[in-house]
Amino acid sequence: KCVAACPMGLEPFLYEKLSEKGRWDELDALNVTDCIECGCCSYTCPSARPLLDYIRLAKANVGRIRRERAAKK
Repeated sequence: KCVAACPMGLEPFLYEKLSEKGRWDELDALNVTDCIECGCCSYTCPSARPLLDYIRLAKANVGRIRRERAAKK
């Protein structure tokens, strides 16, 4: 349901799972930063999973990694 509800056409359930496992590079490759944090995924989740919380965590970590990469150049 979260995929169908996402206005950006993303896969929130996948982002949540990867974020839970700390797989930031994969999340970066999957463009987690494209999420607009509207909350539609969390609202429609029948399991009431904290999808948006994990997506925000992922975006913060991916952003940190990108800044670190840019600083090295």
